[in-house]
Parts: sequence; structure tokens; C-alpha cells
Amino acid sequence: MHTRRSWTHRGLASGMAILAGVILLLGCAVHAQVVPAAQAPAPPAASDVGRLEVAFLYMPPTTIDPTYHTAIWLEDDKGVLVKTLYVSQELSSTEYKMGNVCPDWVKKAQWDKAPKSEVDAVTAPTPNVGSEAKVFDLAALGLAAGVYQFRFQMHVAEDHNVLYRATLTVGPADSKLTLEMTQGPGKLLSTDAYVKDVQVRYLAPAK
Repeated sequence: MHTRRSWTHRGLASGMAILAGVILLLGCAVHAQVVPAAQAPAPPAASDVGRLEVAFLYMPPTTIDPTYHTAIWLEDDKGVLVKTLYVSQELSSTEYKMGNVCPDWVKKAQWDKAPKSEVDAVTAPTPNVGSEAKVFDLAALGLAAGVYQFRFQMHVAEDHNVLYRATLTVGPADSKLTLEMTQGPGKLLSTDAYVKDVQVRYLAPAK
């Protein structure tokens, strides 16, 4: 009888120790679950990406007969081309090889290496004299919310080009871009303005 009681007491003690260990482990698990984990910042929502509207007026020839070759594109803050939005037909097919036609775009686009699908997607007829507007669905073009550098370049003749540039913020708010205009890089062949009234607006998606 004494032996049986000794084994019984030992069994009970062992069971109690195991039970205490289980309770301790469960408590640690519960505590671990309620500790909030650090979360990475959420990526910009695709719904924050809207469209870009570009309007301009091409003036008739005067002493110079402009080519009106045109390129519109976006760069990042380091000046790397992110996306070509539009290229006029002749510029896309042959004139980019000249080197002096829309040179800022040509240097960055490496158009001879661009996939045919990209070339076909952004190439369209050269603008006519008069008012024109183009609308770009930035979400459909695969662009994310963020800050870009907008570029619009029109070739006049020889080394005479007109470049408009501005900072573009793609996000949940509308904005009108403040444009800066430069000409070159070569000699200006005429003081006449062949492109006027360039206006660029970003329109956020409707909520």
C-alpha cells in the first residue's frame, strides 16, 4: 500500500508539472498574438492614378516651314525616361535618326531598341496647324502614383526645337502644371512662335 501511494503521488506531481507547462506555453502564445507587428507602408492605390490632358496650338508657317514633329514623355527625378506618351508619325518612323529632331526625347528613348508594341501604341499622326488636345490614361499606361517630370518637345527646323517642361504629381488631387519653355539646342531660325497656349492638366480619378 505504501508503494502504491508513493507512485500515485509521483504521478500526480508529474501531471501537475506538465499541466503547468502547457498553461505557460498557451499564455506565451496568446501574448505573442496580441503584440502588434510592424507594418510596411501601403503602396499607392491604383485608384489614385488619373489622366493627363495636354492642349496646344500650332501656328501656321511664316518665314520658316516647321516640321511640327512632336514627342511627349515622362521622366523620373533623375532624368531617366519612364514612359513615352506620344510620338508623331514621321518622328517615330524615320526622323528620330537625324539626331537634331526632338533631341531631348531621342537621347533618352533609344527608339531603335524600343519594342514594336510600344512604338505602335504611342505613334500617331503629326499634329496639324491649329488647336489640338491629347488625353492620356496614366493608369492604363501602367504608371503608378508619384512625382514625374513632364516633357513636350516640338521640332521647328534644323537644330531649332521648342521644349516645355514641368513637374507632374500623379495622385488623388487635380493639378495644373506650371510650364517652363526653352528653345535650342542650336541657333534659333526665327523669333516667330510656332507653338502657343500649351496647357497641361492632371485630373485625378473621380471618387
